[in-house]
Amino acid sequence: MRTLANVFLMLYLADGTMSLFDELLSFVSPLPALTQTRNFLAQIVMLLAFVLFQCLGIDQRLPKRIFLPLISFLCLVPISTMIFPTLGGPGFGLAAAAGQLLLCLLPFYYLRKMNQPGFLLPESMFQGPFFSLKNTAVFSLLGLVVLPLVSVLLLLSSANGFLQQNTASFMRVAPQGLYMADKVYRRDDKTIRLVGMIHIGEKKYYDDLVGQAAPGRTIILAEGVSDDKNLLPNKLDYGKVADYLGLTLQQEKMHFKARLIEASELEKKGGKPGADAGPQVDMLRADVDVSSFKPQTIEFLAELGKHMKESSSMAESILESDSITGKYFSPEMQQVVMGDILYHRNNELIRHLRKAVPHYDTILIPWGALHMPGIEEEVLKQGFELRQTRERMSIDFGKLLKARYATPAPSHSSR
Repeated sequence: MRTLANVFLMLYLADGTMSLFDELLSFVSPLPALTQTRNFLAQIVMLLAFVLFQCLGIDQRLPKRIFLPLISFLCLVPISTMIFPTLGGPGFGLAAAAGQLLLCLLPFYYLRKMNQPGFLLPESMFQGPFFSLKNTAVFSLLGLVVLPLVSVLLLLSSANGFLQQNTASFMRVAPQGLYMADKVYRRDDKTIRLVGMIHIGEKKYYDDLVGQAAPGRTIILAEGVSDDKNLLPNKLDYGKVADYLGLTLQQEKMHFKARLIEASELEKKGGKPGADAGPQVDMLRADVDVSSFKPQTIEFLAELGKHMKESSSMAESILESDSITGKYFSPEMQQVVMGDILYHRNNELIRHLRKAVPHYDTILIPWGALHMPGIEEEVLKQGFELRQTRERMSIDFGKLLKARYATPAPSHSSR
């Protein structure tokens, strides 16, 4: 047990030191190799922290006043940025690394009070009885309360980190719910609004967005893959999932009061779409048709739609969707499918965006959050600057649980 405790202390110190250097270098010249090594070491330290916490309830000789603060800090750092997103600024990582190193003074301090030199636990601390029923009972009760809560929060924190990285911070998960970002970019008198979307969410979330379309020279570049050749007889239907969770489908509520225009109106040389529209908002379906996808993608979507339609319950729908995804998503297949449903569609939107900018004062783009990194990159490339960010809750976890377990789930037989 002494060996495990000392290995944890040494790796804890190494992790803090490496994190501090990595954070300092990130302000000057980041080293990806150092960051990867740091992340790997942090995962090992977190795993050892979990094991050591269990050992505190078994071996009463382990000094809790040393290890509990160290372990608590490892858990609180990722959770804190999720609960309080304002902490996640550029200096937070540096402060966290410095805090971790300061906590490494605890072993020095307590060992010195015991007239023991150094940083590692001496053999003399492990001479007493190994097991104590009282110690184990107290820690077992503590574990029943703390471990499930911390595990859920860490899981949410990991999910939040994944979403933030892959959606350019257009999607954030917190204990309260799922938040979507609405970002405003400006260049001279031009405005572009990028609004992260999700297929299912709170009715109020969609109602608020529909009511915020600015009148005047405004165009909405709408998302939505068409299927003019009926290549997908079974459409992807999220209705069962929405019904089960008591949520609303995006396609049912996203009805803007706008004049639907064709792409040809943007392509007229010298034309000025929207110039004579007055308060009317224009809307263009700036997405692709299924026929432009590769055969592998069409096959995958057809199979997925079929299983979603034929499944008898939400659980079955999710399980079958996972099995289909696992069957088709080899590395090669994933590259083809993601190339179609993400990058190919982004390119089509960007093509329309470039044509719309000269003719409209405001461009509203409410697209799926996973599309936003590529779209935002194009907006910034065109010289627009981020001026405002607003978050709105798309799914309230509290309401979701209350609606799911307080009343029977709505029937989806009509879908």
